[in-house]
Amino acid sequence: GAIAAFDKAATGGNAEAQRRLGFMYYHGEGVAPDNKRAVTLFESAAKAGDAESARNLGTMYEYGMSVDQSDALAAAWYLKAAELGEPNSQFAVSVMYYKGQGVTRDRIEAAKWWTVAMSQGPVWERRIRPMVESAEAKLTADENAEGKRRAGEWLKGHGTKK
Repeated sequence: GAIAAFDKAATGGNAEAQRRLGFMYYHGEGVAPDNKRAVTLFESAAKAGDAESARNLGTMYEYGMSVDQSDALAAAWYLKAAELGEPNSQFAVSVMYYKGQGVTRDRIEAAKWWTVAMSQGPVWERRIRPMVESAEAKLTADENAEGKRRAGEWLKGHGTKK
């Protein structure tokens, strides 16, 4: 019953149902495992604005899970999820910008996104602070300041303040 209900809602464009059904196909829960179908469902949900689905796709492409590994696609999906406010992706895309993994290396954009991720609350700040401090130490004062300025601008535009 649940599969039929999710399938009907997913076919009707419900992004949450697409994501949930995608997980079911990915993990073979109540359906035969079908990773291709899972990816299609995650893509539909992500394109409709589901941040968790975009993050899932980022992870799948970064590590080649059921898809061909692609840093460029991983970065694109993480960035989409980051823009939608998903903190795991905000940090993941900061790392990709910092390393130049799938995107042009941009330490200022890296600083922007890790600052945004840390603004998600004390749990997030504690979780990533040690990694951020190590990376920030390698940036110039101007790069750090510009990254924080961009983060503040992004947060202001998205109704969030640190």
